[in-house]
Amino acid sequence: MTETIILTLAAFATSILSAVIGMGGGVTLLGIMAILIPEGYMVVALHGVIQLVSNGTRTAVYRRHLHRPIIKQFSMGVIPGLGCAALIVFGLIQYFDITSASEFKIDFLKPLIGIYIFWFLYLRKKIKLTSDGLFFWMGGLSGLVTVFIGAAGPLIAPFFIDRDLTKENVVATKAACQAVGHLGKIPIFIIFFGVDYLQQWPVLLPLVMAVYFGTRIGKKFLGSLSEILFKKLFKIALTLIAMRLVIAELIVLF
Repeated sequence: MTETIILTLAAFATSILSAVIGMGGGVTLLGIMAILIPEGYMVVALHGVIQLVSNGTRTAVYRRHLHRPIIKQFSMGVIPGLGCAALIVFGLIQYFDITSASEFKIDFLKPLIGIYIFWFLYLRKKIKLTSDGLFFWMGGLSGLVTVFIGAAGPLIAPFFIDRDLTKENVVATKAACQAVGHLGKIPIFIIFFGVDYLQQWPVLLPLVMAVYFGTRIGKKFLGSLSEILFKKLFKIALTLIAMRLVIAELIVLF
């Protein structure tokens, strides 16, 4: 009971964060869930449903600000990406001759994503990326990694920085892209990991309600931010997430 209360409060707070700056909430909630839920695959599975509702609510709330060409390209890419993830999981099951993928723990991608974010923000040659076609490849990569690490938002977030988008465009479009990925990975967890989502409703229901109302409240705060401040907060949040992804893995190693 205590764990559910903590997770519900965390879901509420992190959904407000995501509604205000477009990111950060999903990764933060994933970290909290990883502490309270022992099974890594179940953390990713439940987190996917919660973030589907959170991102879906943001998409609906900011629907007038959606950048549809980006969503189209991303959605076209995420399908083969999820397909590749499913093939990898199936291949691992066959190779190790086990009955369920729930026995695997694959989290090596997290620090790699953190390093990628640092490179993109601070080390790469600054070339403005304007082609919507780039999001096809980002969709494919996102679909591949979301099954293994849960939150792929930081992976695509840097590509929103260099574009001529308003803060509402960023929050709405990024949420819609992530919702597609979270929706697509649910069948993978049902088929290969044996997750029974209906059986998990006592945990999911309060968390889903929390992210819904958190998103509604977060929208009120976004309106008070200037475009310049929003972009600064977006970049700071992305940097902190990258640090957490890298440092958390180093702590485990040493």
